[in-house]
Amino acid sequence: MDWILLGIPIGIVMLYFGSDWMVRGAKGIALRLGVAPFVIGLTVLAFGSSAPECITSIVSGDTPQIIIGNVVGSNIANIGLAIGLAAIVGPLAAKYTSMRFELAIMMLSAIVVTVMAMTGFIGFLEGLILFCALLVFVFAVYRLKKDDKEGQEAYTADAGEDEGPSFLKSMPMLVVLVVVGLVLLYFGAQFFIGGAKELARMVGVSDMLIGLIVVAIGTSLPELCISVMAAHKGEADLAVSNIVGSNIFNAFFVLGVGAMLTDIPIVDSMLMFHLPVMLIFSAVMFMMIRFRNRIDRPMGVILLLMYVAYMAIMVAVPSLTI
Repeated sequence: MDWILLGIPIGIVMLYFGSDWMVRGAKGIALRLGVAPFVIGLTVLAFGSSAPECITSIVSGDTPQIIIGNVVGSNIANIGLAIGLAAIVGPLAAKYTSMRFELAIMMLSAIVVTVMAMTGFIGFLEGLILFCALLVFVFAVYRLKKDDKEGQEAYTADAGEDEGPSFLKSMPMLVVLVVVGLVLLYFGAQFFIGGAKELARMVGVSDMLIGLIVVAIGTSLPELCISVMAAHKGEADLAVSNIVGSNIFNAFFVLGVGAMLTDIPIVDSMLMFHLPVMLIFSAVMFMMIRFRNRIDRPMGVILLLMYVAYMAIMVAVPSLTI
């Protein structure tokens, strides 16, 4: 096996700890500067869970198919794999009334990306629009939730937790955590993408397939771990809001930044199969919460089986990954 392939597991570990340490450091600094935990929940924690996808987009400028594959694949994996497994571990109670705006934006973000893709590519202008849409979303949620105690709690479930040993809570150490986390994220993405490209070359598959499966699952590990652990602890709202927020950030922020750095061509299989699948997964999750106010174990099994079927179709029909 080519040693470059070691970049995949090494990169995943670096991306995981990089995002974790960056979030811990930034969260601690913000709290010590007097920033409201609610604002931290909206910014630091939300960005942190999507940081691996974002850095991966930045270092994948020469392979734009990995960027779009990563975003679409991550959003599908977040719902089918992360929410599916989390619901199996512990049924997720999710009140539609408390997150209907965020759920609507999640659906809208998937629709906007699909409509943009119909032009055949997503370029700088589209990327700028997506990035601005993220800023509008964060501002809108802040305005809607700032006087809503229940809404604030959904965003700041762990923003104010006092974690870790005391020596890691000083300002210098918090700054070190942020810097080390960012370094790990950058080089972890470099190793990970290098290994993914080598895997694609050795196996003879497209960059898009590697983005949809290997890169997407690898960069979705923070969301997967957060959601499963939240479900295990009985923090159902955190498990669901984490995925909803991550999918919005992936569409608006990760794809937006990637498109501003390089034009992303949209192949027919992405437009005709993968983007519709992302819409279907988003709609199924939306409907489960809208009409049931929960995602229980049977629903989790359905989501997981849908994801397995999606993977099986890609394997059975290789033309869908070209």
